Amino acid sequence: MSIVPSYLPDFFAPLTSIRFHAEISARLAPRFTLSRVQLTQALQNWAGLQGIGKKPRTKKYHAEIVKLILDRWPGGPPEDVDAITEQNVTDFVLTVAHFSASRYNAILTAVKAIVPAARKLKRRRLQLKDRPLLSQMQFNRLLDELDRRPQTHAGLVVRFLAHTGLRINEARQLRWADVHEDFILCPSTITKNGHPRMIPFVNGIADVLARLRTVAAGSELVLPQGEGKRSLNQACKLAEVPHLSHHDFRHLFATRCVQAGVDLPTLARWLGHRDGGALLGKTYYHLADEHSRKMAGKVQI
Repeated sequence: MSIVPSYLPDFFAPLTSIRFHAEISARLAPRFTLSRVQLTQALQNWAGLQGIGKKPRTKKYHAEIVKLILDRWPGGPPEDVDAITEQNVTDFVLTVAHFSASRYNAILTAVKAIVPAARKLKRRRLQLKDRPLLSQMQFNRLLDELDRRPQTHAGLVVRFLAHTGLRINEARQLRWADVHEDFILCPSTITKNGHPRMIPFVNGIADVLARLRTVAAGSELVLPQGEGKRSLNQACKLAEVPHLSHHDFRHLFATRCVQAGVDLPTLARWLGHRDGGALLGKTYYHLADEHSRKMAGKVQI
């Protein structure tokens, strides 16, 4: 049946017939429908957006998360993200359930951002790691063993970390130009969160810095060596103290500060936390409560 108006010439009839329009629509339909989005491409796009303005280490971590998801997706990454079902997501989650809460949550963040069927997944609650706390006598014994290690400055590295609360990756990039008369100014280029922070000198740090300058031999970097894992492991055994990592001395610094009465918001700024001390309150609540009771005893009404 033709839908050509009577006043149009007959040669327009084929172009305006119902059959002709149906055929044209069928041919053009694939061009105007949304193309299927592959999981691989979607994850790569996610990583690219997450990496904008971030440090290379953060970008590398996102790339590791993407690779992990693609490697562990049952049956291989699907061609169509929208076709992924809740059962598919459940099957995948079971393959990564053994990871730590932090890595598991990072995986969920990526998957939930691009897979509609994953929106109901719940993040795990992070469990605070129990870190060994050394007494002053144990710490001194450890330092003595570190100082006995030949051809290493691991003892100075540990002293510096324990007196500043710096992460090892921040400390190994710190330059003498960042050390001022009575404080250290960590530039944004080396901090974990990309924000600069100021760390005032605490008792003992001036002596540590003086010793570090002696062994610096004209180096721009504050630490004479990047780390001392092997020396630290051996010294822990000889000193008969629990196994320690470099990060444990950041914990030691925070503990000593809380015990000395430093308020949590101030300590949070020294450590580079931007939550006003909320995380420190959860981690050191027992020490903070003890300090609070001591302060309450000084109140007279």
